[in-house]
Amino acid sequence: MLPSLSIAQGDGRADWTAALDAARDVAERAAARAREVDRPGGFPTDDVRALHDAGLLAAPLREADGGLGLGSERGSLHALLTVLRTVGRGSLPLGRLYEGHVNALLLIDRYAADAQRQRWAADVQAGHLFGVWNTEIPADGVRYTRDGDTVRVEGAKTFATGCAHVTRPLVPGALGDGWQMAVLPTDQFETVDQPETWRAEGMRASMSGRVDFSGAALDADVLLGAPGDYLREPAFTGGSVRFAAVQLGGADALAEAMAGHLRLLGRTDHPTQQIRAGEVATLVETGALWLLGAARLMDPPVGTPDADAVRAYAQMTRTAIEHVCLGVMARADRAVGARGLGQPGALERVGRDLRLYLRQPNPDGAIEAAGAYAFEHAGAPVGSAL
Repeated sequence: MLPSLSIAQGDGRADWTAALDAARDVAERAAARAREVDRPGGFPTDDVRALHDAGLLAAPLREADGGLGLGSERGSLHALLTVLRTVGRGSLPLGRLYEGHVNALLLIDRYAADAQRQRWAADVQAGHLFGVWNTEIPADGVRYTRDGDTVRVEGAKTFATGCAHVTRPLVPGALGDGWQMAVLPTDQFETVDQPETWRAEGMRASMSGRVDFSGAALDADVLLGAPGDYLREPAFTGGSVRFAAVQLGGADALAEAMAGHLRLLGRTDHPTQQIRAGEVATLVETGALWLLGAARLMDPPVGTPDADAVRAYAQMTRTAIEHVCLGVMARADRAVGARGLGQPGALERVGRDLRLYLRQPNPDGAIEAAGAYAFEHAGAPVGSAL
């Protein structure tokens, strides 16, 4: 078991070194196990347990609830993005699961009543994995009906990452005319889990299948916040920097695997390979600087960031990191050739996982919105501003 995490104070600022060290340890273990879970029906059970044992599942909780406030405490966003990037470097499926867990806890921190927050914090401490399941087929989507102190659930979610393993999914659904969040204790009622519907080329170990909740009758205190809170800006769009951080971890893993392959072949002194390595290093650092800029803009030492600037910068960040990852993949593929892309191998597996993970919703719309903002707000704040 890894040591529990704590915040060490120095010069009035939180020290997140323990969380970063724990993430590196978990990532190293996850990378060593990634091959064995890369199969239909595979799941990184041991790695999720390692996140729990390391204190990383609880890290986003408030200090009063046994966490670090990682991601919610002022000044912690860059540390959170670095932790997510590090976990993603070890395993993109694990990074995707952890980012969903973090997303759920940050929404709970923002919208839960005190009693709810404390109850769900106790679930985190007990090892429950949270997630956010929002994708659905409209005709088959989740619908809530409230009857006094009871909420009835009908419908299903698709692409439910961690299907059959996430026991506290945050599930938005229709309630009247609104879009209502609820945290559903899926270990306490019957669901129809269909992990076999996940047949994608990549992210096999994320087990992102279909879950049907129809027929559940639950206590109304599973409802989180008010209708519409899930889509409230700038948090909804701004949260995309978290999955971009995990994606950058995949680029890190490709860069490391490329370099390792070339060392084994004794090709690191070849000028063309050195050019590729230099380009890859430049791309990865570019992605890291975008994450730093996002943290500076969204999580300033004082004051409240401009909501429209946060949305635009998040859209720019996810676009820039997508370009970074695609550039690293292209150079790694050319550097190792067919010999380095065979199965089983980290380059083939990570490339397959990253290619799928980069397909986030509406990439064209994201950069279009950022461009519209740029036209209308010349000189607006950006992450590189002093």
